[in-house]
Amino acid sequence: MSGIILLVSIGVLFVLALARQIPLQMLGRLLGPITRPLGKLFGMRAITRAGPGTVRPAHMGPSAWAALSRAARHKTETESVMGDGFEHERSHMSRSGLLFHWLAVKVGYIRIPGELTPDVAEDYFKQGTEFLNGRVKISANPQNLYEDEEGALIASYFPIDHGALYLLNQMRSTINSNVRKLTVVFSTIIAFVLVINLLYNDGSIIDLHAMLGLTGPLGLGPASMSAADMNQAFFGALSTLGGAFLMWLIYFVEYVPYQRNNFRELSNFVTRYLARLNDHFRTAAGQAKSVTVGQETDASKVSHEARQWHTNVLWIAMRIFFLESFVRNIMFQMLRNSGYYLVFVPVLFLAVLAGLNITLVELTGFDAGARLADLGIIFVLLFVSMLIIYGGFLRRSMMSIDEINQDEWIGFDSLLLENVLGEIVGKYAEDVGYWKNRMGRG
Repeated sequence: MSGIILLVSIGVLFVLALARQIPLQMLGRLLGPITRPLGKLFGMRAITRAGPGTVRPAHMGPSAWAALSRAARHKTETESVMGDGFEHERSHMSRSGLLFHWLAVKVGYIRIPGELTPDVAEDYFKQGTEFLNGRVKISANPQNLYEDEEGALIASYFPIDHGALYLLNQMRSTINSNVRKLTVVFSTIIAFVLVINLLYNDGSIIDLHAMLGLTGPLGLGPASMSAADMNQAFFGALSTLGGAFLMWLIYFVEYVPYQRNNFRELSNFVTRYLARLNDHFRTAAGQAKSVTVGQETDASKVSHEARQWHTNVLWIAMRIFFLESFVRNIMFQMLRNSGYYLVFVPVLFLAVLAGLNITLVELTGFDAGARLADLGIIFVLLFVSMLIIYGGFLRRSMMSIDEINQDEWIGFDSLLLENVLGEIVGKYAEDVGYWKNRMGRG
């Protein structure tokens, strides 16, 4: 009975851990009618965003307590700001894999127009004017993690890039999900090997002693092993080596290729997207320099064109700057969240197994500690070696992040914005000087 309880518990824990937030979201819905009245009773109100230029004292709130509720939410703050309507993006996403996933964005996806036409430039001018004349938002919701607030802020500034931000966030979620699944699967393998040995390794499963034709204890110098000890050691070695080989197989055959592809796809998508924006930036810069050499003689129209292209240059540069900031944001989340999984998932498994052991000691008299001592030093050493391998694999779970290389894309630093603006202003000054000299000589 003890064995069934332990194995079933490991299976339930495996499913719940893989489900990530789903159990917490269900629990949040069930407890919501209870926790909301209690929250109002103790002044724990839901945080609402302050008006422009305002930070309310209530925004301190019970933030340390309320931040725990974010696990029960269906959307992060960034996802809430971006909203819905990403059917176009989802149609260009390709997801592969059963346990681990590889998310790719088809090359044909880019919502940015192919050319910076006058109509597109006018639209950019309106959006750029609103952004460049806008106010920095100083209010924030302390119930959110800071990087979620930052991501939501970037999304609120650039609705035009919501599709790209959505895809980047989906890739981040997929990468983090793979790390979580790897940790859950490996923890399950470790727990399964331990429980199987504790429950069933009594020396009778595989009779190595008889298979070797031995009739008495196995002599090992001054020491010797009985038939039961020999059979237990063999089964322990077989199960721990089998678990280590299974982890090796899962890590190198399934996990690493998918995770490496995820990071490559993320880098390739950023490269393609920023390349299109860079094309528009170069077009806007060229148009800004040539405003004064066209055939237009209406001063108001020339002035509008100069303002339009100048704003386009600044607006596109800011989009690139904040897109790279969003990439930095999701890279931080990937590393931080993965670190959480690598610590808390093993701790969760350990806590559940320890709790079950205490319960079984009280109910059935089964004591895992005493049983582990009966398995002998060979099994303990092999199991510790297996734990070292387990830790080594988990530590390397984010090694593929090296696939993201900022030097591969045209980033904000490549625009040389100060030089471009200087050239534009210099070109206007040259033209003014030219006409001054002509008028002076005339």
